Order: sequence, then C-alpha cells, then structure tokens
Amino acid sequence: MRKIVFFALMALTLASCQKEAVLPKVYGRFVPERKDDFAWENEYAAFRMYGPALKGENPSNGVDLWLKASPELVVDSFYYREHVLGLPYHINYGKGLDCYKVGHTCGAGGLVVLADNKTYVGGPYDRWEILEQTPEKFVFKLEYDSLLVHGHLWKESITITAEAGKMLNRADVVLSGKDDYEGILWVGGGICIHDSVENVYTCDHCGIAAYAEDALSDKTAAKMNYEYNGSTTQGRAYMAVVIPNGAATKVQDGVLYAVRPYNLGDTLTYFFGACWSEWSNGELSFPTDQDWFDGIQL
Repeated sequence: MRKIVFFALMALTLASCQKEAVLPKVYGRFVPERKDDFAWENEYAAFRMYGPALKGENPSNGVDLWLKASPELVVDSFYYREHVLGLPYHINYGKGLDCYKVGHTCGAGGLVVLADNKTYVGGPYDRWEILEQTPEKFVFKLEYDSLLVHGHLWKESITITAEAGKMLNRADVVLSGKDDYEGILWVGGGICIHDSVENVYTCDHCGIAAYAEDALSDKTAAKMNYEYNGSTTQGRAYMAVVIPNGAATKVQDGVLYAVRPYNLGDTLTYFFGACWSEWSNGELSFPTDQDWFDGIQL
C-alpha cells in the first residue's frame, strides 16, 4: 500500500512540474517555396518582404500586408492553401486575405528615403537571419546590398522585432555607403496610398502617420473575391508608421511617410503595423477608421 501511495505522489509531483504547452502568438520564417519570401505575423496582421528569387519581377524592399480576422497564426496555412491546394490567398475564405498591392513601393510600412525631393525605395533583400524566435517574440534581420539613392548604391540593414501584445513591429535600420549628399537626408517608414488621401491621419508631434483604405482597392483582389463569393467589399485595411518623439509627416509621390533627418551609419528606429476592420480579439476591434487612428500605440 505504501508503494502505491509513493508512486502516486511521485506521478502527481512530476505532472505538476511539467510546463503547460505555450501556443505561439508571433511567428515567422524564410519561405523558399514562394521565391524567397520572408514572412512573419503578430496578433494583428501578417507581413512579408521579398527575396532574391523574385528579382526578375522588379520587387521592392517594401512590406506586403496580409489581413487577419483574428490573432490566430495564418502564415503557413495561407502558403499551403496557395501553393499546395491551389486556393489563392487573395480570396477571403474566412481567416483573412492578401489584398494589398505593393509593386515597387515601400508598401505597408517599409523603408523610405527622401533626397533631392524624391522618394527612393530599394529592391529585394540579399541575406536573411533569424536572431530570436520564441512563442512571444520574433526577431530577424534582412540585408540589402543595392539601395540606389542619389546616384549611389548604399547598403541597408533592417532588424524587425514582432512581440506578443504589441500592435506595431519595431524596425531598426542602418544605411551605409558613400556620403557626399550635401542636402538633408530624410529616412523613415512609408505607406503606399491606393485610395483617397482623405483617409490619412498624421501627428508630427506624436510621430504618427496612419492610413485606412478599402481592403479591395486592388482590382485583381476585388475581381477574385467577387468571382468566388459575389463580395464587392471586404471591409477596411488599416496601416500605421510611428517614429517615437516626433517626425515630419507628408504625402508625396503617392506615399504617406514619417521621416527624420538621418546620417549614414546611424541607427534609425521606427514602428509599423496594420490591422483590418474585420479583425477582433475578444472585445478589442477596430470597426471604423477612427477607431484605428485612436487605437494606435507602441
């Protein structure tokens, strides 16, 4: 009898010492099966940046946005649906969709450089590295060898951090190269505008540049969703860029940006993120543009 009690107590002790499985709230990976994408997500939205296998299609160093209906992780399921099942991720099957058009722009929060009163963006990344990956935090670095600005090729290093519970991703950027530009170089994050500039919210003192648009502003995504389910709307897509402690904000060349004066070799930190009017996390949601603008926080 004593042996039975002893082993029962041991079993209970071991069970109490075992840690409960922790479900990840952020996630990311290199995606070789989709032309070297680098994709990641937090609870609010999913994102990707383009790699060397896509060079022939004139991609940028901009950020692509995937809208999510909930905090559930979707990156792997979206790619599986698209590349294995043949179900395009441009269509909303209930979990969200890829409906944001990047082209050769900064996309939804990518790096933007202003010089000579012109807006510059680069091409796809050359190297990637995962620096930290836990259920609560994902940190990676992308390096670019050919950011063409003011007639010179510069190098870009961007380290992106996504954390559980944080609305925005953190981007730490370092640019290096020949430094003979005599004017003021402005660097920060930008958002490509597909809809009306009336859907913009800015605060220079706060360093916020935010935007909202019809989620089906891209004609291809609009057509695919209509053909699949007769839908002519998929709500509103929200984006934001924040530079803490203030920034210059402006719309130029179809881009809303928040930037600061910059010296080559310095580290510039800005934050960017996105969400969807159809997204919810318990009682937390952003059903209107104003709800998104009011809710932006680091």
